[in-house]
Amino acid sequence: MIDRTKLRDKMAFIENNLRLLREISKLPAEKFTTLTTDFHAAVRLLQISIEAMIDIGNHIVAQERLGVPKTYGEVFRLMADANVIPRSFLETTEKMVKFRNRVVHLYSDVDPMEVHNILCNNLDDFNVFIGFIVKRYFS
Repeated sequence: MIDRTKLRDKMAFIENNLRLLREISKLPAEKFTTLTTDFHAAVRLLQISIEAMIDIGNHIVAQERLGVPKTYGEVFRLMADANVIPRSFLETTEKMVKFRNRVVHLYSDVDPMEVHNILCNNLDDFNVFIGFIVKRYFS
């Protein structure tokens, strides 16, 4: 059985992180790339927001018995197979998972300009994901 409280808490966690990320995104690129505290805060907030999406996905996959994912990317593929998220959103989730993996395993290679670009152009992807979950489990 889907634990809607768990989903709600994870979505609220992501939304709170997005508020902080939107504040950081207001910094001009030149300033963002020189302010290491803001850069590191943004990287960590993005990482844990992606991990919260993965947690939501893992909960849904387990509770709906959609399969046993071997990778984080597979979590989202199983969700798409079950029409929880559209297949067209998989490219977005794949990029998010790859970014998360680089942050965790290749952290010294994360480019501040790439992070600033994500802040300015991709934060709405989190809201899109939340929208799919709300539509499926709260409508």
